[in-house]
Amino acid sequence: MLAQTTRTTRAPLATPAEVDVLGTLMVEDEATVSDAPTYRPEAAGVLIALLLLSPKQPKEKTR
Repeated sequence: MLAQTTRTTRAPLATPAEVDVLGTLMVEDEATVSDAPTYRPEAAGVLIALLLLSPKQPKEKTR
């Protein structure tokens, strides 16, 4: 087995204010932080309507 050595630092890596901000980011909803799209059930009807109204694919010509 390989032995691993680790160094410990005595200086703080983050200020107390940075630790507080990190803590709030960890408990917030992900969509709030990342601005990711959220689930909307009413959007399903719009997607189905767009699918039905979209043009059909061209057919291949047979010889």
